[in-house]
Amino acid sequence: MTGHCRRIAALLVLTLGPVAGALGSLSLEEGTDLVLLEDHRVPLVDLVIEFPVGSWSPWARKHHAEEAFTIQLHDPENRLRARADELGLALALIVEPWSSRLEISCLREDLEATLALVRELLANREFDRDELKRWKKERALGWAASRKDPHFVLAQAQARIFFSPGDPRRRGWEQPREPRLDVGRLAAVRDQVVRLPGRVIALAGDLSRDEARRAAVDLLPPVLAQPPAGLDPILPPLAAGGRKDRVIPLRGLNQVYFAYGRPSLDYQDEDWPAFMVADHVLGGHFYSRLYVALRHRGGETYGARTINRGGVAVDSYALTTYTRSANAGTAERKLREVLSRFWAGGITAEERRDAIGFLRGRRLLARQAPEQVLGRTLWERRHGFPGGFRDQLVERAAELSRDEINAFIRRFYDPAGFVMIRVVPDS
Repeated sequence: MTGHCRRIAALLVLTLGPVAGALGSLSLEEGTDLVLLEDHRVPLVDLVIEFPVGSWSPWARKHHAEEAFTIQLHDPENRLRARADELGLALALIVEPWSSRLEISCLREDLEATLALVRELLANREFDRDELKRWKKERALGWAASRKDPHFVLAQAQARIFFSPGDPRRRGWEQPREPRLDVGRLAAVRDQVVRLPGRVIALAGDLSRDEARRAAVDLLPPVLAQPPAGLDPILPPLAAGGRKDRVIPLRGLNQVYFAYGRPSLDYQDEDWPAFMVADHVLGGHFYSRLYVALRHRGGETYGARTINRGGVAVDSYALTTYTRSANAGTAERKLREVLSRFWAGGITAEERRDAIGFLRGRRLLARQAPEQVLGRTLWERRHGFPGGFRDQLVERAAELSRDEINAFIRRFYDPAGFVMIRVVPDS
């Protein structure tokens, strides 16, 4: 088998139309997948290289993989960023809870120069120490500012109630560690990240199957024979006890902020399709139950909505609003009443119909551009979901009767399972 075949594990070709679908695949060797989405309408190419480790990984946290992955664009002489600017590239290095990825977009005529830059970037070992110092200062300033933000304080309180210390779902709401970072060690960690098996090279745009294959050759170093342990996130059970209403004083406020919440569902929960409909009706649009009760009728607030942080994993879910301090009692009473009435009475036939129409329309809008379709495909592969998973969720929701959705509402939206958190002025 050629070196080319040893480096590319599979080729999946998609076509862009009203609905994108797999046209074929080629199984080869090693731990790299190549995904292609052909779209010849404009002379542009999008490239995504995804690596199977993210910020929730115990290994990544221990070895500062997030800093190692994102600092590699910053060399002391600024050569890499200057070349990206000269080519007019849109380039990003992103670390999310479950993965790390490089995203770059270029003109078709600049593809070879772009690939050369990517190869150099992923091999760069000259990291800018001054940039690391700037990041440290920015994180310190960001943390200080967050502690004054009532929305952050509400989310932090929810995370601390629902998740135990050490749970990665609390990480974004706790003070960041500021370790002493060694450039040599960061380069060694980056080298491991880009060699992890399970990585994906994804291309979308104006290139053929053969051109995509050639572009992927030698783009990445060989995969590790033995990846390190601790790559996958570990999510402990939800914290037991402590789910009591809380009042948190915060200086500098003249309003009261509310989060009335509980743990969320995740995508694999059989009730997720019903949740999609219920959440939209309750707080997902400008004429939702929350908006009508708290803004349109009473003028208690400019904003009232639901916030759902769950999906791939269980996280937090809340009804949120804010109001002037003198009106806090009225707003809280109405917030509780909205949930109680929703739990007891469910949704109407008209609300169900409108919610299904919204969910279907939103999926259509999410498949117009190549990068949208490519992003959805990579997300499904990353999390082990079948192709078209999100579309299937919408259609499963559309098949549910109003009675079935209301039965779910009576299970999930019981006020007894919700915790009220208030952030109030510290007098």
